[in-house]
Amino acid sequence: MRAMLAAIRCGKGDVDGNLATHLRLVRSAGCDLVLFPEMSLTGSVDPASRPDRLVGLDHPAIATLAEATGGTGVAVCFGVAERSPGGDPYITQVVAAGGRVVGVQRKRHLGPGEEPFSAASASRTFAHAGVRFGIAICAEGGHDGPFDAAHAGGAGLVLFPAAPGLYGRRTDEGSWRAGHSWWEGCALGDARRHARRLGLWVALAGQAGSTEDEDFPGLAALVTPDGEVAERLPDWREGVLTVEIPPVVSHAAGTVAG
Repeated sequence: MRAMLAAIRCGKGDVDGNLATHLRLVRSAGCDLVLFPEMSLTGSVDPASRPDRLVGLDHPAIATLAEATGGTGVAVCFGVAERSPGGDPYITQVVAAGGRVVGVQRKRHLGPGEEPFSAASASRTFAHAGVRFGIAICAEGGHDGPFDAAHAGGAGLVLFPAAPGLYGRRTDEGSWRAGHSWWEGCALGDARRHARRLGLWVALAGQAGSTEDEDFPGLAALVTPDGEVAERLPDWREGVLTVEIPPVVSHAAGTVAG
């Protein structure tokens, strides 16, 4: 599997602008899979103060992005701040391939400041291009459950999208470097721990750059099943990382995922 891990700026409430960025990258990727950050299509949302920025899974932008995968052989994993049919707010990663949405993974473990969202309970895996994968979203890196569930479901790869808003604005290179260093320690530390204990590949992609009221520390990386960082972007700046992930033997299922 050839994968693009996209650490991009995701404007808050700017669905049209974010969609344009997603479409540009998907159409130029030349990959089997493109991973976008948590809440990448909607931008990060506080459902308590901006419930109008939540979107249903029937939103036209989701349909447009899903349709862009038709006939290309690419699967896309992207994030939204979702309003469920029952009106509940969720942090959700959407997986699309073959021109349609094939499923979603809602966040099960919420981070600090995410209390207005609802926590999900269900876990699932997906298969594409010879690799079965699960999804763990940002703060879920601090919990074993999402990774254990992916492994138990036959996955050899976990996608790890994130949008860890930094406390305080970044005003110079030093403050950006400090924020990135904090997230690097958290995200790569969690990814390496889970990779080693379960024999998983872990692919990371986080929101990067400044938005209207919050800054994000970026980072895209691939961690091997022995916990080594195989490839990564160098710093907090926006960028894309293209990596090769081999057909993965699932230790839970004992077979090559597909």
